[in-house]
Amino acid sequence: MPSAVSSVRGVLDPDVAALLGAYDTQLRAHVPDRLPEGLRVERDGPLLRFVGEHRGFVGYRDLGGLDGPELDELIARQVGIFGARTEPFEWKLHAHDRPADLAERLRAAGFVPEDEETVVIAPVAAVAVEANVPDGVTLREVHERADLDRIAGMQEAIWKDGSGWLADSL
Repeated sequence: MPSAVSSVRGVLDPDVAALLGAYDTQLRAHVPDRLPEGLRVERDGPLLRFVGEHRGFVGYRDLGGLDGPELDELIARQVGIFGARTEPFEWKLHAHDRPADLAERLRAAGFVPEDEETVVIAPVAAVAVEANVPDGVTLREVHERADLDRIAGMQEAIWKDGSGWLADSL
């Protein structure tokens, strides 16, 4: 029961390949040191399959050159595994993922695109500016555990997803 195909697009920059490479290396297929209770990660070839929450997730840094029938089998295997669990799941698709026809392969396997998401990737010097916050809003660095607990509480209040684990992860 696949649920979504999302895409993330990088900001065009003279060194976009290096920025996307850093993003892929540092953030994609990252497994937090502490997972929420009941969540586990399974490896399936180049994929990381996060199972055990209210909605599963498939992540990866890249597909290691998989294409054709091998890629279709990998996709079908994820659909089968989550289907057997009756757990909806998301396959996070990035605009720079290969092969170029991956989105079409996912749609053919029953995935339905969600709203497009955007990640802004840029050198810090290019985007660092003085913060202009609205009246009544305070911007400050987080230093204490109580701050992390408040962030987790806000996340849980907004998403109603049991984010109590988030403070430990942060």
